[in-house]
Amino acid sequence: MSFETIYIDIRDHCAYITLSKPDRLNAFDMKLGEELSEVLTSISHDDNIKVVVIKGLGKGFCGGGDVKEMHLAEDKPKFLLELTRVICRCVSIIRGMEKPVIAAVNGAAFGAGFSLALACDIIVAVREVRFSSAFIGIGLAPGCGTKLLTQIVSYQRACEYILTSKVLTAEDGFKLGFVNKIVDSDRLDEEVEFFVDKFRKSPSIAVGKAKMLINKSYENDMLDHFKLENETASYTAGTKDFSEGVKAFVEKRKPIFKGE
Repeated sequence: MSFETIYIDIRDHCAYITLSKPDRLNAFDMKLGEELSEVLTSISHDDNIKVVVIKGLGKGFCGGGDVKEMHLAEDKPKFLLELTRVICRCVSIIRGMEKPVIAAVNGAAFGAGFSLALACDIIVAVREVRFSSAFIGIGLAPGCGTKLLTQIVSYQRACEYILTSKVLTAEDGFKLGFVNKIVDSDRLDEEVEFFVDKFRKSPSIAVGKAKMLINKSYENDMLDHFKLENETASYTAGTKDFSEGVKAFVEKRKPIFKGE
């Protein structure tokens, strides 16, 4: 696959997606949103891919929506409706795909870029990274991300961070719970690969179903969720990986999972 605003590299069961608009801090415009949505959809249906990494080229991860493009739009309400829809589609696909998605955050993650990072299942960030909802700073109500952030922090904290466009450090993100690991910039790729390698060797069907259950837990009541957990455990008990897992446990050796 070849794209104008992103670069995709698939190797050893991992899809590495690089946002490639470094002169604009990899900001979301319609082209980037549509291309990212397309590649994420393709990856979500590819059983050969066990894990996904999203990173940014240059100094930023993703600076949010492309403000220059917003400024030039003749019909700004229509343009923002279309842009936020495609951004939310990307977030929805990331959360919906039954594969772990890792954000390798190398620089600023503002606005839609903050939402994109929060949509991922694991966030590894360099020490210098800054996060911010940022929408209010340009007079715009958030087009995405309010649900994601409010699920992580309290209502009052979400109001503070979103309504004031407060800038958060990587350390803030770690304390609040949405950053998994803070690293020096020269070790970002190495630390991301630590997680990638774990998922490469994992029982990918079980991992995918576990991610689904985590996401469903936000919307299900307890009894409905118990039922879904029961059914999902039963489903994965029929996989070859489960047979290998229990056999390896009994034989006191490490299992060799094949994603089957």
